[in-house]
Amino acid sequence: RLTMEPLTALIVDDEPAARRDLEEVLASIDDVRVVAQASDAAAAQHLARRHRPDLIFMDIQLPGADGFAALEGIDATQSCVIFTTAYSQFALRAFEVGATDYLLKPVETERCRRAIIRARETLQRQAAENEGPTLEIEEHGAHTRILVSRIRLITTEGNYLEVVHDQGRGLVRQTLEGLLAECPPGQFLRISRHQAVRPSAVQSVGGSGQRGFRLVLRGDGRELKVSRRRAPEIMAQLRTAARPRSAAA
Repeated sequence: RLTMEPLTALIVDDEPAARRDLEEVLASIDDVRVVAQASDAAAAQHLARRHRPDLIFMDIQLPGADGFAALEGIDATQSCVIFTTAYSQFALRAFEVGATDYLLKPVETERCRRAIIRARETLQRQAAENEGPTLEIEEHGAHTRILVSRIRLITTEGNYLEVVHDQGRGLVRQTLEGLLAECPPGQFLRISRHQAVRPSAVQSVGGSGQRGFRLVLRGDGRELKVSRRRAPEIMAQLRTAARPRSAAA
C-alpha cells in the first residue's frame, strides 16, 4: 500500500480476554482497523481467505493446531504476520517462517505500534516491487518516488530531465541516455536527442513523411515533433508496441 490507508487486521487467539486486550491496543493506534477475530486455526484460515487482511495477529498456542500450523493454510503473500504469545522460546521459529514481528503478552501499545510501522513498510515495499521499478523526482520542492510505468514523457531541460507522469511532473538530475538505460527495454521511444515518450501515451500521429511527423499525447494534447529522418523507425516501433494491445483486445 503506497498511501496511508488504514491497515486491516485479523486477530487469532483462543482466549476472549486476550482478543479484547489486543483489540483495545489496536484501537489506540491510528490507521489500523480490526475486521475479524478467530479462536482456532480453522476459523483463522477461513477468515484470512475471506478478508485478506494486511495484518494477522496470530497466537501460537491454539486448540487443535498451533499458530504455525494455522499459517500453513493461509496465503500470507499479501499479509504481514505478527505472532503473539506469552512464551519467548518460539521467537526464533516465528522469524524462520517469515513473521514480520513477535509480541509477548500482555502486548504493550508502543511495542505493538513499532511492529505495525515495520509491517506497513514491508507492505509498501512489496507493493512497489509488484508494480515495478520507481524513480525519485523533485516535485514542488519535495522529493518523491513515482512508478516508472506511470511516466509518459521525458524531456531534457538543461542539466535536468523534466518527467511528465500520470499525476503531474517533476525534475531529476540525470542524462536521458542514463535514465533510458535503467528502464526496462521497450518502455520508451527515443523520438529525438532531447525527448522520449511512452508508446501507450501517444494518442495519434499526424503530419507527412516529407515534413516529418508529430505525435499527440493523450490527456493534454501536447504535440511532439519527430524528424523526417527518425519517422520511419518511430512509426515502426509504435506499430510494434500497439500490436499486443490489439491482439489482447
